[in-house]
Amino acid sequence: MTQPAGETPVPTVSIPDIRDYERINAELVRALDEGHPRVRLTGAEGQRLLASGLTGAWQAVVEVEGRAGPELAAALSAPGLTVVCRGPAADGAGRSLRAGTLVILGDCGPALGYGMEGGSFLAWGDAGTRAGLNQRGGVIVVRGTLGQLAGERQQGGLFFAYDDRLGPHAGRGASGGHLVRLRPGEGGPEGGDETESEVLRNLLAAILPWIAPGGQALL
Repeated sequence: MTQPAGETPVPTVSIPDIRDYERINAELVRALDEGHPRVRLTGAEGQRLLASGLTGAWQAVVEVEGRAGPELAAALSAPGLTVVCRGPAADGAGRSLRAGTLVILGDCGPALGYGMEGGSFLAWGDAGTRAGLNQRGGVIVVRGTLGQLAGERQQGGLFFAYDDRLGPHAGRGASGGHLVRLRPGEGGPEGGDETESEVLRNLLAAILPWIAPGGQALL
């Protein structure tokens, strides 16, 4: 992305140069504490726990460039923070997400949003098995094809997925929340629940700048 003339340089943390996720996240927190509205983590090659455990009142976007490893943005508790992964992410992305927004533009591994408590998670590509396992709150949206057992043991929150892209046994063992089945080609939930439709529209409007061209088709 080209930086407009006069714009403050975006701090960049080179993942391969640091390697240790605790040090990587410490550098990320330092940049956020300095008040930068945008920070980049570059060169991800499967490193785990990137942007995990962050807690704060920042109003910022963290961009992860490359292939994120397991548990990206795990236990994130930062209402004003948006973490955008421009590539794929491994298993457990958004595990125990509590507050904030996680956007993954590539495919996701198994158990995305495992034990999610709050916040928002949008996966633009395909997702592995057991997406949303034990979801207790928050909002999950998966645009692509899901593996089996999506929404397994869901206890709360909303999980949006296209009905024709759900794998076998979706919603197995659910005791609460709602697995919202979107109508192919329309993007609205079955049953026409306006509250749920508004939740989906508001989330998509907020993250639209990061969605691949044609993202409006889901609105």
